[in-house]
Amino acid sequence: MDISGEYRLKVSRQRAWDTLLDPNTLYSCIPGCQSLERLTDDHYQARIKTVIGPVRATFDTELHIKNSNPPESYRLEGEGKGGVVGFGRGYADVTLNEDGEGTILRYSATFQVGGRLAQLGSRLVLGVTRKIAADFFDQLTKRIDSEAKRLDQVSPPMAGHIFSIAAIVMLVAVVLIWWLGGSR
Repeated sequence: MDISGEYRLKVSRQRAWDTLLDPNTLYSCIPGCQSLERLTDDHYQARIKTVIGPVRATFDTELHIKNSNPPESYRLEGEGKGGVVGFGRGYADVTLNEDGEGTILRYSATFQVGGRLAQLGSRLVLGVTRKIAADFFDQLTKRIDSEAKRLDQVSPPMAGHIFSIAAIVMLVAVVLIWWLGGSR
């Protein structure tokens, strides 16, 4: 699953960089984050509670900052284990480019899920994962700069609503097929 986004910030690149690495900021921006602890300068441990379709899970997550090039870029790699529900792992490449007196923040992420989560269907999981990533970066960029603007194309609200309804219908069908197939 590839997920990306781009924001214009009216702050210096250094200020954006410092905020990106602040554990308190990250804790408040990660949807469902119950705890976040910085173990070393490049290693965090988090507990994240989330809902993907009918599945509620708590993930114990390890996050590592790789390829750090302050204040320009880094890769955030992570793996979360949700017990019997499954796992998620992936990375996000984050770059900060100077833009006049401001900064352009870009991210590109790839995620994989396994276990029961993978059985829910890739469209549903992708939709939820995109929403979680968008919510995180929306919150994060607003913390960095309250006037942050998203630059890339965002679906109009009605299209998102129709997608949500379609995802719910598909999810119900998948769960029924899974339940009926497993009860034989």
